[in-house]
Amino acid sequence: MRAREIRRRYHFTRPSDIERVLKAKNIQVVRFPLKGRVKEMIVFNIVGLPLSVERDSREVHELLAHALGHYLLHAGNQPFSHLDKDRVVAWQWEHQAWDFAYELLMPADTLGRLLQQTLSDADLGEHFQVSEEFFRKRMEAFREECAGRVESTLLTVAEI
Repeated sequence: MRAREIRRRYHFTRPSDIERVLKAKNIQVVRFPLKGRVKEMIVFNIVGLPLSVERDSREVHELLAHALGHYLLHAGNQPFSHLDKDRVVAWQWEHQAWDFAYELLMPADTLGRLLQQTLSDADLGEHFQVSEEFFRKRMEAFREECAGRVESTLLTVAEI
């Protein structure tokens, strides 16, 4: 819901629109020599991206959408999300931040409409201007969402 709200409020239509949202939220983006599994980090209103990621690339927009998800959904908690005692909470926050990014960059209603047309995965990825990996993960999440809705509908029908 939060991603849809951001899409409406900021007239978000393409991944590069994330820059406008970050500016409105007073979030600064800086480059760091991040290593290992850390692909981005957010502390207060500063997003750190690795030096190795190309500026204005699809990956940058995806990482920024993920960081914005953390900022909007978990404000004030980011520095503490990976403490050993909070592994379950950290996993939940990661999942929520990626779900936010998926909906922001590939909204379910648009995706569902386009899937009714016989477009290839490559064409869909180009339409949304996302990387292959992001597209693949979004499609997995979308299928889970759809399966959950069907299951919920079946349960409701069975109760009648």
